[in-house]
Amino acid sequence: MPREHDVHLQRIVDAARGGKSQLCVLVGESSTGKTRACWEAIQGLAADDWRLWHPFDPTRAEAALAGLAAVGPKTVVWLNEAQHYLAAPQVGEPIAAALRTILTDTDRAPILVVGTLWPVHWDQLTSLPAKPEHDPHTQSRHLLTGRQVHVPDAFTEQDLIAVRSAAETDERLAQALAGAADRRITQFLAGVPALLDRYRHAGPGARAVLDAAIDARRLGCGMELPAAFLEEAAADYLPPSVFHSLDDDWFEHAVAYTGRPVHGNAALLQRTRRVPADNLDDRCFRLADYMEQHGRRTRSHLCPPVSFWDAALRHLPRRTDVSAMASAASARWRLRHAGLLTERARQLPWSAPAIGADVQPPEYDWLDEDASWPTEHLACRALADLAFTAAEASEYDQAAALALQAGECCQPDALAEIALRHEEAGLTVEASDLAHHAAASGAPACLSQLAMMREEAALFDQAEHYARAAAEYGLTSTLTDLAVRREAAGHKEHAEDLWEAAAAYGHPEALANIARFQHEGQDIDGAARTAREALDRGDAAYPHRIKPLWVWLWPHGIEPDGTPTFPPYEDHLW
Repeated sequence: MPREHDVHLQRIVDAARGGKSQLCVLVGESSTGKTRACWEAIQGLAADDWRLWHPFDPTRAEAALAGLAAVGPKTVVWLNEAQHYLAAPQVGEPIAAALRTILTDTDRAPILVVGTLWPVHWDQLTSLPAKPEHDPHTQSRHLLTGRQVHVPDAFTEQDLIAVRSAAETDERLAQALAGAADRRITQFLAGVPALLDRYRHAGPGARAVLDAAIDARRLGCGMELPAAFLEEAAADYLPPSVFHSLDDDWFEHAVAYTGRPVHGNAALLQRTRRVPADNLDDRCFRLADYMEQHGRRTRSHLCPPVSFWDAALRHLPRRTDVSAMASAASARWRLRHAGLLTERARQLPWSAPAIGADVQPPEYDWLDEDASWPTEHLACRALADLAFTAAEASEYDQAAALALQAGECCQPDALAEIALRHEEAGLTVEASDLAHHAAASGAPACLSQLAMMREEAALFDQAEHYARAAAEYGLTSTLTDLAVRREAAGHKEHAEDLWEAAAAYGHPEALANIARFQHEGQDIDGAARTAREALDRGDAAYPHRIKPLWVWLWPHGIEPDGTPTFPPYEDHLW
């Protein structure tokens, strides 16, 4: 079903078929149809004896760097998720340079290079540096600029006319039209129905494990969730009678069910492991991307049970994860667990213990700063120390290279700190790149810090960009801080937009502020609905600078139809 971006892409493919080498990168969010569009566009080249080359072995970047020199005419170079090639540490720029070479070599024409990128990766690779002498993506920027085609998140109304017509004879499209939110047809078609069906029909043990995994991710935990954490956390998601009726090996049955793939390799929980391990306790699992998004929407009003916080104390090995859980517990008034998690985070060393290590909560037998760690983690800590030393000597390129190596294992906090030091030194492009790497490795708080640093530098659009990036990892407070600043500066509409964004990410104070704006704008019915929604979600506390919602619902109470009756607007009530 051709859309506007397909038309643009087809023109580029036709130009390559005509004999001129071309490059095109489709830029769009996850599951918007970028890869599918590329695949459909090149099908006609097969009849003209074109070949397709997808470099991926032993790694994508290494394969591309080794093989680009041998690429000949009538070759499609397939760079799906092009950040794995162009943003790869140390080899990204040589790959970009090699691509520029083959695209300008008339003896090898025609060559067609097609790739895909998320917008955040496009921004990293094409942004101008603050200081020209420190430009980590010169080759990539020259390669990519002007060669992108935007793929929208949702179908337009014009697109939907064709979808509705095709849906009359295609049951899959009919289901997508009925079930897709906000006209996001491709996201629905990309395996969502099967994943959701398995989630909804999961047995009690598997459903409890999945809900625990969803809650961990939406509250700020890293992507890798230890098996021991999931098993203990799941206990209180079930009624006691149901939990005690489960078989002794219920957890193994649960992970077998959640790990079973649908539509290719998509699974609710995918097993991952950094190093080979024979012990079952060393296993880690990663939640499917869409299930994480689905859970952020459907479970945003729910607070995890006691077993979740206890399991976080016992089994989460990363300091960043424990800190995130402490913040989440505090925000939900689970103050005892917040205190315990905060204290444990303080005592965890920079180098986290290996997954599966027995880490006890403070009431028992905590490991301290001087505890012995496995040799490979000592090496990672040494890399982090060397990175800090290089940064103090203003050798920022070396500091970044060392921190990236350390961050890939168990030192994301060190990588985050090096990113912020680059920002302080005016190396803004490098700081952005390193911060995104740190966030993906388990230290997303640096995105919040980067947002506020850009805010202080009066780079307001960039500040909001990084605040939204932090919110993707569950850190929504930066959005609300910026909203307060915008309102104080007199930009009320802009502030309201930021509160709306914070609400979409589940910030507990966002709905209260939206209701306040509605009330101040004389939208009494809208404010009442929003206020009631906030209270139904269990939002327990609001900052001193807003008027508490319960005052709006008291003393006049609730009308018979459920609509709150607002009290007189009198200052003494506040």
